[in-house]
Amino acid sequence: MIVPARARYHWTAGGGAWASLHQKSSSLPGRAMVDQRLAAEDGGLSLRYQGFPEGLKYIVPYPGEQGGLVAEPVRRTGWRAIRDGVAEPGADLLLVGCSARRARRLPSQRSLVLPFRVNLLLDVGDDIDAMYRRVSRRQRREFAAARRKHEWTAEISRDEADFDFFHERMHLPAMALRHREQTRSTDRDIALHCLLRKGFLLFVTEGGKRVTGVLCRLDDHGRTLRMRLLGVLDGDETHYRSGAVKAVYYLTMEWAAAHGVTRIDFAGADPFPGRGVYQFKSRFHPITALPSDHHRDRRVYVRVDADTPRVRDFLVATPMIAVDGSGRLVATFFRDAARPERTDIVAEGPGVHATRVIDLDEFLVGAQRTPTRR
Repeated sequence: MIVPARARYHWTAGGGAWASLHQKSSSLPGRAMVDQRLAAEDGGLSLRYQGFPEGLKYIVPYPGEQGGLVAEPVRRTGWRAIRDGVAEPGADLLLVGCSARRARRLPSQRSLVLPFRVNLLLDVGDDIDAMYRRVSRRQRREFAAARRKHEWTAEISRDEADFDFFHERMHLPAMALRHREQTRSTDRDIALHCLLRKGFLLFVTEGGKRVTGVLCRLDDHGRTLRMRLLGVLDGDETHYRSGAVKAVYYLTMEWAAAHGVTRIDFAGADPFPGRGVYQFKSRFHPITALPSDHHRDRRVYVRVDADTPRVRDFLVATPMIAVDGSGRLVATFFRDAARPERTDIVAEGPGVHATRVIDLDEFLVGAQRTPTRR
């Protein structure tokens, strides 16, 4: 049976009843889950992810990069096997992608719970200068100078031929460059019928040539703008270095302020604020919030089962956004006597209830002193 694009869009991105139904369906006992182990080539650090398959693209990549880990083949598993395997995870760190309810029932020692995804939301006023003032003066000066130098302007289109150009020449190459084998994208029919037909394309032109762009959807009678698919011409890294990708955000903000938009949804983000895209979006001081789609009630249970220098290095290098017992977001950093917490990563801001610095000497009590083996 061919499912209409609209239904598929609401199944993957819808809120309300759609989100509730999707979450309940994905947590049924018979649903196939994934099990993947990652390890450093020298055996000094290992991580295991189990749970929702989407965790392979949303949760695993950044910790894997941070730890220099190589992924082993993905295996299929089920909730019963995950529950039984939590007792012997076969890795230094265990990550379980599951419902909030399941996460609360797992052992609490040496663990914390993260949101599966967060959304970054920017409140918009009709005064673009006031909105820009949220960004540091240095960042504003740099963008203004680059804008003059490269002659960046915004071009709006709702044409299907322009959509095909964007999708093939910009979006897919950009995703291949950023995510490689874990490429993230949206089905073409969904992008065309549920994004373009409900929104528009914004191209950034440089001297009259389209170099970057974003596909946006308008909701709430035009009051909410959702930035959904980003594109860079032929995936050319030159446009990252020049700042043209950043210009997408600035020019979208300007369009929103001029057209009655009250909120920009910068789209989902992983619960790891050290990611470059997270740090860039943080410059605009958005609200960090749980998503409105089926990811809202999903969590990532993180437990540390080994206390080694490599594990400590990894934790200190990898701040996280956690969820406390009341469902509030907490910026979480790690430290010990030899390793101060990261101060170069912005995790605080609107929507983040508090900042917590975890002392690893206290947190890792009871962990194995030698690396966990399979």
